[in-house]
Amino acid sequence: MKDIPEVLNNPNNPLFNFEEAEIYSIKEALELISIEKYAYSLFAIWNCVVINIQRRIEKFGINNFLNILENKTQFNKEGNNLKDRWLNINEHELIDYAQKLNIINHVSHDLITTLYWLKSNTNETETNALLKEELFALLFLLEKNLFIKEFKTDQRLEAKEEDRRHTNRGGRRKKDNQDIINTNSSTTHQELLLKSGVKKFSNNLNPKDKDDKLLATYI
Repeated sequence: MKDIPEVLNNPNNPLFNFEEAEIYSIKEALELISIEKYAYSLFAIWNCVVINIQRRIEKFGINNFLNILENKTQFNKEGNNLKDRWLNINEHELIDYAQKLNIINHVSHDLITTLYWLKSNTNETETNALLKEELFALLFLLEKNLFIKEFKTDQRLEAKEEDRRHTNRGGRRKKDNQDIINTNSSTTHQELLLKSGVKKFSNNLNPKDKDDKLLATYI
């Protein structure tokens, strides 16, 4: 199709870093658009956005999210999958949480909010008036301001992890150096004893029979 957003044309593009559920939602949206069910396609697009935001929050650090969540029991940390973990979190409020964590900027926030109200509109006359071009325009903007953005990580956590690795490396280096010193000291001590013994045995032998008796002395 001409002038179709890349996210619709090829959701498998690694640029979007989509997982299976997001790809499925986008493909579903494309099918609905192809049969001119534009209003229904908004739900599939919204589902993709929600999953993407949930994944971004988890990548940033779930403890950061819990710090701003008033009722922490709403998030199921023991859930086996994304859906189970986020089941009790309001999807509309999710947008605000993402902005508070600075995972999305105000432009992305406003675009996602627009999508939310478009899919929540129950006015049949208005939903029937929705055009494909309007959907494409929204998707172009979401693609630019959300889907192609890198997943953020908490720099503070990365710094702490780097400090931990640096400390461990320093500790290992110190231990390795001490082991080398101990080994060298032990080796040097043994060498001195050996040399001292050889010299002692050598001095006790007559010059004439040193060669014959030196080996017998050690045996």
